[in-house]
Amino acid sequence: MEDTQKPTQISIFNIIAVICSATFAIYSTQVVTAISRAVKSLSKPAPNPKVIALKQKIAELKRELHGISPTGEFARYFKKDREMNKATEELTKLEAENSSETARNLKIDTVVRVLMQFSALALLRYVSGITAYCIPDTIFWPFNILVRFPAIFGNDTCPTEFAEVSGFALAFLMIHLFNLTWKTCRSCYSSTSATTTSDDKKTK
Repeated sequence: MEDTQKPTQISIFNIIAVICSATFAIYSTQVVTAISRAVKSLSKPAPNPKVIALKQKIAELKRELHGISPTGEFARYFKKDREMNKATEELTKLEAENSSETARNLKIDTVVRVLMQFSALALLRYVSGITAYCIPDTIFWPFNILVRFPAIFGNDTCPTEFAEVSGFALAFLMIHLFNLTWKTCRSCYSSTSATTTSDDKKTK
């Protein structure tokens, strides 16, 4: 009796895994950026109350200085100006101490990017064995490897004269077709709206 390998069973989990893998392959930059932004917003430290107080004080001193004549009230103007300079120096010093936020954001970006790439590779490895359907191997020959990507070699789920179409390749193609259709419809709608508006203006 021949030992035959059963095709990968299609399940809801496998479908979701394939869609997620294809989506990340297409929108990896947007996904990483969105996750990084979310992590930054959640891990953002509370603002330093001293910095807030100094900014408010400087703004108030500026308003007072605008209302004082530097020639008519020189002593008072000089006193307020000295207070503002001192507060500005303190604010600069505090902001320099808290300048590590840029480094923190860079670390978050790096960690998120690395984790997402490893997760994407693991997910891609998992979905490589999922076959959507079989097609005659002459249709896309000699590029059959493209339709069974990410699997490099066949997984024996199809007869010898057929080539496997991976779930990833199918989802990748369907997402691109959906995007193309959506953009085309939006473009047609925009053109129609512009034409209608132009006709209305001419009528008026």
